[in-house]
Amino acid sequence: MALRHIEFVVGVVLLCGAMALVYMSLRSSGVFDRASAPYRLRARFEQIGGLRPQAPVKAAGVVVGRVRGIRYDGAAGIAVVEIDMDARYRYPADTRVSIRNAGLLGEQHLALSPGSASTQLSGGDTISRTQSALVLEDLVGRLLYDKAQASSTGH
Repeated sequence: MALRHIEFVVGVVLLCGAMALVYMSLRSSGVFDRASAPYRLRARFEQIGGLRPQAPVKAAGVVVGRVRGIRYDGAAGIAVVEIDMDARYRYPADTRVSIRNAGLLGEQHLALSPGSASTQLSGGDTISRTQSALVLEDLVGRLLYDKAQASSTGH
């Protein structure tokens, strides 16, 4: 009888431990932080570089949203990025969004720079002030081309 009681107590302790691990995993992933539904914004870029869906959207280094999806607008010849923003954070209508690297060759993310407008962005709005990604290959190619042009003209 005492052995069954010990087995029962050990089982309850293991079950509680497993439930605590699941809770901590969900808590650290931010599942419980989303009390209200995110709102969706759009941004249009001429060049997105290596930006991918699920990339973080940061303001002052803090993750405030995620890239939901990226599509190509063939008529305008640009990329349209859809962003799911955390409902706790609101930004002025003149907020600027740029594509940044998380280091020299790091993963790309969106960086928000809030403006000072009195009106706020809301779901469905498009951020008009954007800065496209800097593509390292384009910069190196431009530098080599400029050097070749300078040397051919005798400068």
